[in-house]
Amino acid sequence: MKVTEDNFIPLLCRKKEKALEYCMIHYGGLVKAVIHKYLGNLPHLEEECQNDVFFAVWNHIESYQPEKNSFANWIAGVARLKALDCKRKHAVHMLETSWEAMEEQGQSATQTVCSAEFHAIEQEFSEETQQMLSCLKPKDRELFLKLYIDEENMEEVSRSTGLTKPVIYNRLSRGKKRIRNQFTQMRERSERL
Repeated sequence: MKVTEDNFIPLLCRKKEKALEYCMIHYGGLVKAVIHKYLGNLPHLEEECQNDVFFAVWNHIESYQPEKNSFANWIAGVARLKALDCKRKHAVHMLETSWEAMEEQGQSATQTVCSAEFHAIEQEFSEETQQMLSCLKPKDRELFLKLYIDEENMEEVSRSTGLTKPVIYNRLSRGKKRIRNQFTQMRERSERL
């Protein structure tokens, strides 16, 4: 059976390698561009991150919902998340390495450089998070920060905000939709330019 744009997703769901190959050929450029945007200053991590994206697509294709998003948007989102995850892991590794080096050799300069790099990466995450959440109302933004940044559990958030779990889930759902719409509009504007 020939793999096409119309049948590669069902074939991926059935774990057909030709479908993954099709996906890599037709969406590899998009994945590479998204990863480069986030890891451009860490080029040695880009190829591994690309592999992670396609591995995630292979393992989680059933979570793709065509009625909510195009496949291109979905895989671009996967690539973005994998790139940010890769960048965060690299920053943590650099910080840990600098502490080990400092303990072994007493080199505070290494720690200072790595700490500065870690701080710059964390600041970039913070700015991106603020940009992403800017379309939300302040109370909804607070919920996203508590749950996804501070990693509080639902009970803690419910107690601290006085909101019931169903209300929180409803606000999160609406907020995610707003964020998706905002980024879809941004993407469409950038494509027109």
